[in-house]
Amino acid sequence: METGSYHDVRYIRLNNTPNHASLHAQLRAMEGAEAALVTASGMAAISTALLSVLSSGDHLLVQNGLYGGTHDFIAGDLPKFGITSTSIDATDPSSWEAHLRPNTRAIYVETMTNPLLQLADYEAVAEFSRRKGLVSLIDNTLATPINFRPIERGFDLSLHSCSKYLNGHSDIVAGAVLGREEWVNRVKHRLDHLGGSLDPHACFLLSRGIKTLALRLRAQSQSALEIARFLEKHPAISRVNYPGLESHPQHAGPGSSSSALVEC
Repeated sequence: METGSYHDVRYIRLNNTPNHASLHAQLRAMEGAEAALVTASGMAAISTALLSVLSSGDHLLVQNGLYGGTHDFIAGDLPKFGITSTSIDATDPSSWEAHLRPNTRAIYVETMTNPLLQLADYEAVAEFSRRKGLVSLIDNTLATPINFRPIERGFDLSLHSCSKYLNGHSDIVAGAVLGREEWVNRVKHRLDHLGGSLDPHACFLLSRGIKTLALRLRAQSQSALEIARFLEKHPAISRVNYPGLESHPQHAGPGSSSSALVEC
């Protein structure tokens, strides 16, 4: 019997069963990515991607106001691997250069921060990364590929907690890494060693959930805007953080891509 490489063996920990392959193709098509990889959770996707992009002695630029789990990993765990980071205002591209160091290797943002729903100047992040030779990573969980496709905007890696909108049924925990094949392959190599693979049955359930994503997200977005408008007018509510509201400081977006996101 002829075999290709170690990664051709149908071994579940390597995320290469037929269920994995089918789901990877589905995710690639959704976000227009060269490659896709599913993981055991969103944090598995985030932590493994960062540990694949960064090494001891490297420096990372991160958007302020990140999801708590991501912030804790970057601020609390990465320093133990010799990796440092600096928070930046992701809406102010003119301020980023001052935070660069000779060992800066990557920049990390979220499409909408969790939970305050702050935006970033996405096209500026991608352009800055290309110009400075950085790897650009974005957590696209809250927008999903329905509302925003970071790869088309020039990002190297797009990350997801699939447990939320992509699956939509609250019956699995999963994550995903999408983007340039070169970087996704590096993440897969690290993931094979760290063991954060996704169960094949969970792959089937996630594929099922994705089929209704567009319908669900349209209804959820409409409901969220109505709820935000209602709460904004309620006398007991002092402030509502929702980019779809005209009162949100970034409603128009810091860049054209941000405006497109809000209007979806």
